[in-house]
Amino acid sequence: MTELPTEAGDFDSGPFEPDNGWLASAPQDLQIAAMRRWFLERFENPANETPWDGEDKEYVFVWGGPYDPNDEIQDRFSGIVDFETMRELIEDLWDEVGDEWAPIDHEGVDYDEYLSHLIVIDRSDPRSFLEDRIAEIFSVLDAAVLDGAHRRLLHQMAHSSLISALEAYLADTVSYWVENDERALRRFVSTNKDFQARSLTVAELFERFEKLAGEVKIYLADFVWHRLDKVKPMLTSGLEIQVPEIGDLMKEIIVRHDIVHRAGRRADGSLVELATEDLSRVRDSIDQFSKSIEDELVRRFPVQTHPAISDLF
Repeated sequence: MTELPTEAGDFDSGPFEPDNGWLASAPQDLQIAAMRRWFLERFENPANETPWDGEDKEYVFVWGGPYDPNDEIQDRFSGIVDFETMRELIEDLWDEVGDEWAPIDHEGVDYDEYLSHLIVIDRSDPRSFLEDRIAEIFSVLDAAVLDGAHRRLLHQMAHSSLISALEAYLADTVSYWVENDERALRRFVSTNKDFQARSLTVAELFERFEKLAGEVKIYLADFVWHRLDKVKPMLTSGLEIQVPEIGDLMKEIIVRHDIVHRAGRRADGSLVELATEDLSRVRDSIDQFSKSIEDELVRRFPVQTHPAISDLF
């Protein structure tokens, strides 16, 4: 790294802060060195500490960002340093890491608290996440004041979001139990046709067993969860629970298909019109459906209660 003179800026109060007067008249190589130091004392390669989402194949910028060198360098140094000089540094930073950098400063962000809203840790989390998401959707609906066309679009988006929330609930529920209950994992694999399609030698059997949990995790991540006709037997056979009737929800899946894949029109070309009452009905159906599943899960996997301390003596 190029050595900077003491008059280049403040080196001691925190991340290096160049002196604008010095910077404006400095030779180009020192301008680039000063801007580089300013940037690298604030931003880093996300590979250093930023969590990686293996399913979506992307970084989760829990501490803010991503930050593009182009934006940050220009925001700080425009009007002080010539653009061509800034561009030289920006392109070097792009070559080194790319256009998505993470902040070095992690203060003020509770990572564990952040993850608690993303990752299923407890058996109650899938249902809790579902309730939170539905509440968020209706909070947006309640706050919106829109005309007819915009209201139609918002209601269509809300409907799709409700179905997506249901999908996430089902995925979280199955994933939790096959990861935390060995019998559920065995039942899931032994009753799933996709895992029964291949015959194995004894040697292959042991090798496959060691990798089984990982294979199931990938399978569940790729599964299309709005196919309730396929989800129902998965829950019934794999988790050994009774699943409520899905007829009404399947009708809503078709509506979602028209919204997402037909740009809000039905097969006959008519617009999908949804009143607030329709969305409330979908919400109630999802609530009743998930509540029935939760009741079955309690029956199948009884909640373990710890004895009171006084009972131990």
